[in-house]
Amino acid sequence: MKNKINLGIIGKNFGYKVIYKSFLKNKNFKIIGFSFKKKNKNIKLPKKVKVYFDWKKMILNKKIDAVAIATPPKLHKNIVNFAIKNNKHIFCEKPFTISFKQANFLCNRIKKKKNIAHMVNYEFANIDAFEFLKRKIINKIKIKKIYLDWFINIQKRSKSNWKEQHALGGGIMFNYVCHALYYLEFIFGKIKAIKSSNFLDKKNKLQILKSQFFFNNGLISELTMKVGVINGDKPIHQLKIIASKKTYILKTNLNSLADKFKLLLIKQNTQSVIINNKKNNSDFRLIPTYKNSKIFYNSIVNKKVKKPNFYDALRIHLIIKKMMLSSEKNKKIFV
Repeated sequence: MKNKINLGIIGKNFGYKVIYKSFLKNKNFKIIGFSFKKKNKNIKLPKKVKVYFDWKKMILNKKIDAVAIATPPKLHKNIVNFAIKNNKHIFCEKPFTISFKQANFLCNRIKKKKNIAHMVNYEFANIDAFEFLKRKIINKIKIKKIYLDWFINIQKRSKSNWKEQHALGGGIMFNYVCHALYYLEFIFGKIKAIKSSNFLDKKNKLQILKSQFFFNNGLISELTMKVGVINGDKPIHQLKIIASKKTYILKTNLNSLADKFKLLLIKQNTQSVIINNKKNNSDFRLIPTYKNSKIFYNSIVNKKVKKPNFYDALRIHLIIKKMMLSSEKNKKIFV
């Protein structure tokens, strides 16, 4: 195989702001194509990158080895399926599709193509604080309780935006919970059962999700997620791990996309900082996506499936399906 992988990117928002800028730093890739619906003055590309207004034409370009997909999720099934048909390596944004059924269909398709590398960009596990927690701490402590609180203020976003609609691959489950499910299993192991309650607080314009995750190793995690107009609670994304005589807190205050996660230790009423990334204006998603681009390249070159892949995404869709069933039936459901 040649030294560089020729890449085409589909999607103008996340595709340009994160995928393009992350892959641009990876010298193992050469970005030669970019596809979006219509001209956009905010997208500035070098002349060597060909712009397509039809993603099919870009995928059909024989010079392109791989595609990175960052479109609204309702388009993922058709684009991924077309890329598989045309033997392109695939790097796809999450949520992978808009349903477990679609995800399963694509996984069955990719099984027949042993030569195609595939990845879904669950990037949180690649954030420094998450990696450190997993590598250096989790296996050395006896965990008593796990709490995940994620409060997101979206009062400025239109309800017509796909990110607000579950049927289009958005909503609290696909737009937020999929991230948490991946990194919870990354840190604590496989989830074996779920007890969930998902409801709308119409008075306060909040979508609220409360869940318990029961892991194979006996651990239990409590999740409280609120999405909407946050008034009483400040926006936050916080994972609290209570161990014997110690508490670890992984958190960001969600001030902006430049607000990085930090890892804190509370011991004997004294708080210390384990990891506190330097403040800068860069999007926190760039570095972990760049790390996934390196994994993607290794998967292509070594012809081995690497994580996070289509099958990992299928599992996330399965857990989401079980969470919704648990909420509907108001009982504990096994995965």
